[in-house]
Amino acid sequence: MGWATKKSRVWELRQMTLTFLSILMFVPFLHIHPFVMMSQASKSKVRIWYVTAWVLLAVEVALFGSLIYFFGSFSRGMLLTIAGSSVSYIVGNGMLLNQAKPFLQRLELGEVRELKWITSPNGQKRQELKAPMLDTPQLFIERLLHWRKQINNKVLHQDIDKIIRLFHLMEKKDIREAEKFLVRHSTVVNVLIQYDELENSNLRNAVTDKSKEKLVHVVRQAAVAIEQEVTEQFRMGMLEISAETDVYLQTLKSRNLLKD
Repeated sequence: MGWATKKSRVWELRQMTLTFLSILMFVPFLHIHPFVMMSQASKSKVRIWYVTAWVLLAVEVALFGSLIYFFGSFSRGMLLTIAGSSVSYIVGNGMLLNQAKPFLQRLELGEVRELKWITSPNGQKRQELKAPMLDTPQLFIERLLHWRKQINNKVLHQDIDKIIRLFHLMEKKDIREAEKFLVRHSTVVNVLIQYDELENSNLRNAVTDKSKEKLVHVVRQAAVAIEQEVTEQFRMGMLEISAETDVYLQTLKSRNLLKD
């Protein structure tokens, strides 16, 4: 498991290649951090990063203009320009490192479902994740991924991964059934929230251990039930296509286009 996601460390390092390249570009006036931030904003669909990237780019352009103006002179203006370029390098790359974790988590979410633009990855994040109502499929997946990271139980990790995969299959097959799925299985998120609270309480006694075992059992049963539900959806789909193909073949035979 990686540093910020459930993906491998190699995967995370690969996604951070441009950030590391930006850090290596420490020569004054040859900084690429505004473009790296724009790229990350585009991939993760975070508006605030886009705005910040344009501000950083404007600063770099202004510093480059100042370099041209003071070029050839060893003046106070040139020293301030070089100092400003150094500060821009430190601030820009510091911001890239600071947003690394949410950037990786957004990319991880993007592998499960299509991302939508958000203002900020942290704005009222925990409040939304703990809200009792599940508004959208994206928020449902975000909550499952969030609580998966908070919880240290590997058995729960496996069941959560299974539920996410099954939900993704159902969503691709029938979006209306996926919306009904959210209503039927919203309790799973509440169970994970409760388990996380027990885990963080650091209480080790018969009551808390039994409670956690029960919550793990609930999620396991939910994963089994969801698998049966998705399997049934596919079975019904196969029955429908089977009936359709039978009618199609019979029509071809009745028109003497197909021999028995």
